Amino acid sequence: MEVLNKAFAAIDQAKANIKQNIANAKELFQSKLNQIFSQKGEGWEERSLGDLVKVKHGFAFKSQFFTTEGEYVLLTPGNYYEKGGYRDRGSKQKYYEGEIPEGYVLGQDDLLLAMTEQAAGLLGSPLLVPESDRFLHNQRLGLIQHIGRDSVSNRFLFHAFNTRNFRDEIHSTGTGVKVRHTSPTKICETTINLTFDAKIQHEVVETLDSLKLQTDAVVVKYDAKLASLDELKKSILQKAFAGELT
Repeated sequence: MEVLNKAFAAIDQAKANIKQNIANAKELFQSKLNQIFSQKGEGWEERSLGDLVKVKHGFAFKSQFFTTEGEYVLLTPGNYYEKGGYRDRGSKQKYYEGEIPEGYVLGQDDLLLAMTEQAAGLLGSPLLVPESDRFLHNQRLGLIQHIGRDSVSNRFLFHAFNTRNFRDEIHSTGTGVKVRHTSPTKICETTINLTFDAKIQHEVVETLDSLKLQTDAVVVKYDAKLASLDELKKSILQKAFAGELT
């Protein structure tokens, strides 16, 4: 029993170290993201989101036409990662085969925000549509539509919407107890720090996209190590029950 306890203690400590490394990698990315969008100086300014965009409600597609496969993917809050980005739901993905009203088939790089918090941290999470003419703009998702002449790319806004300041503001103005909600009006009342310089926007997107890829790769590597440690723990248990542990 002492051998078993020592082995499990070593494994648990290794798992704790790995989880801390994962947290550190994510925090490093978040810190860089927050730093970029909190900078002041020439070319950067704080603006009300409603000066730049309006937010369109999605359509309430009829559940009797939901399917498990098909041509059109029905986006839901479940398609969002809490950190932002599109999540493929695999076998749980919903599709739609009914009549689709005009204006609710999305294009590539359309930007939508989750307006319902189905999981902690999801409220205000952004998603860029992966491809055109395949994804449907469903209810509880807000489509960002640009207004005026000021130019801000969706990919730049995607990162701005992942900053702590933006998410905290969205969450603080949300309503509901068990499940929090926001609205197009409340989203447009938020403020963001940004630049209208297209070159700087592009550089910011390139920097953050690259760092995010690196961070995700690190997390995948560490997740694999956690899985290996879980398997090792099971193997040790099996040997212990079989009397093979010495």
